[in-house]
Amino acid sequence: MISSLLLAGGMLFSACEKDAQFRQFNYPAPVVKDFSPKQGYAMGNITIEGQDFGEVVGAVKVYFGNVKADTVRSVTNNKIVVQAPAKGVSGVITVEIFGKRDSLPQVFTFKPAATLLAMSTAQAQPGDDVTLSGKNFGTDKSLVQVFVGSTAAEVTSLTNEQVKFKVPDAPSGTVTLVVDGQRLAGAYLLIGVQKLGGTLFGHAGSWSNNAATTIAAAVDGNINTYVDAATATGYVGYDIGAGKTALLKSVRYVPRSGNGARMVGAQIRGTNDPTLTDYTVLYTIATAPPTGVYTEAQISTTNSYRYVYYYAPAGNCNIAEIEFYGVVK
Repeated sequence: MISSLLLAGGMLFSACEKDAQFRQFNYPAPVVKDFSPKQGYAMGNITIEGQDFGEVVGAVKVYFGNVKADTVRSVTNNKIVVQAPAKGVSGVITVEIFGKRDSLPQVFTFKPAATLLAMSTAQAQPGDDVTLSGKNFGTDKSLVQVFVGSTAAEVTSLTNEQVKFKVPDAPSGTVTLVVDGQRLAGAYLLIGVQKLGGTLFGHAGSWSNNAATTIAAAVDGNINTYVDAATATGYVGYDIGAGKTALLKSVRYVPRSGNGARMVGAQIRGTNDPTLTDYTVLYTIATAPPTGVYTEAQISTTNSYRYVYYYAPAGNCNIAEIEFYGVVK
């Protein structure tokens, strides 16, 4: 009798325990109270305010019109931050959580994205005017900024398709146009200098006599090609020309993909000695540069040189690109 009661009790406990594992939860419906901004750009962040959103990002779906957002950045019980979809359409914003939806009648309006198409020149002097051409820049100067590298430039005029700015007295750098929070990368602007050239020189040959990895690969404008010297040491640079010298202002370089560490300890040198025996170290690369992008280094010198070059004491001169900038005298 006791055994039967224990067995029945065990079965009852087991059944209750099993049922507990399959409890159904009745989640409250989300309530959307407001969102901001009311208009914006694709890929911009939109903040939705309300209640009963929970805190599970994966449970939240947000629709712009009938287009589902790809990225919900964060969720708290009363706030959702979502990225407007790249191919979104103007319309009502709808929040769906565990199958329950809510929205407001107010429409979110997608603004046409700004596009930067061209820069009037790649070389200028401080104080010169440069024009950026494109689309959807607007006409409110307070929403437009221009930077050369990290230096802000004065915006002198603005139309929906053109931005004019005054070149700052600053180092050369990549131009960035900011339009109402949109950051548009432009071309590289040389300020007060030129890209140096001349007769290419450097070490002879390449590893395994590969014609694709000679010194010419360092100046072909292609960051996917690279130099691979036949020996551990190697060098590559320019002879500016007979009767000429260059005041070096900066260099830009890219390592062979995956081999940034091989550039550590490499030097930028200048000399007027054709044997390269008597030289000056103008810059030493102290840390491994990232691959796939240019790293720029400013050169501080008052001396001019006929020969400027990159010298690698180790690593088979594994460089993808090297560019020299300065003033030819």
